[in-house]
Amino acid sequence: GDGSVGAQLAGADVDVVAHVGSSATGRAIALACARTGARAVLENGGNDPLIVDEGVDPAWAAEQAALGAFANAGQICVSVERIYCHAALADPFLAALTAEAGAWQDRLGPLVDRRQRDHVHSHVAEALAAGAHALTGGEVPDGQGAYYPPTVLIGCAPQMRVMREETFGPVAPVRVVPDFDIALLEAVHDDYGLAATVLTSDMAHAQAAWRALPVGTVKVNNVFGGAPGGAAQPR
Repeated sequence: GDGSVGAQLAGADVDVVAHVGSSATGRAIALACARTGARAVLENGGNDPLIVDEGVDPAWAAEQAALGAFANAGQICVSVERIYCHAALADPFLAALTAEAGAWQDRLGPLVDRRQRDHVHSHVAEALAAGAHALTGGEVPDGQGAYYPPTVLIGCAPQMRVMREETFGPVAPVRVVPDFDIALLEAVHDDYGLAATVLTSDMAHAQAAWRALPVGTVKVNNVFGGAPGGAAQPR
């Protein structure tokens, strides 16, 4: 059912309400459970960052970024939503990521519906209007359905919605930063603490990332690795 059905279920005489979905709905469920005494188990929205550190192979990093951003057309709660790339690696990484997006072009299915596609494109269009550039994608295709192309954006600023909110589509917004410390500082400042990934050959940086990032899971050198397989050797 729709939200009205969910509201009645969440406010019913039950012991536990488990929710996977948006943060706004999760907060409404938490309020309902506070009134009834039920336990709320919530997995809400994510705006998961990916940090690409100096010293890793840019082609491998681009493969990881593309898998994280484009798998299931970006419709995964732990999809890569924003990318911070060390300036020393920016040119080869962006070239490789653009090529990866082209390879993903025929692998993607549609988004769940046109309303979601409109949401995704609104993030992209606002970023482009504010000064970002699309290396590939970024346009709604003609024809039926809800397909949206794999999109790589550069020149992204922290205040853009595509960097601040969960886009939930096949979009890889990239922000080039001067060093790892700035990447980590910007990645930390977010309202959605679900997951994060750091690609690095520096163990001290990996340790700093999992200590600083306020998320449930920090993955090291593997965008979809889960414990105990959440760490891998960098290439």
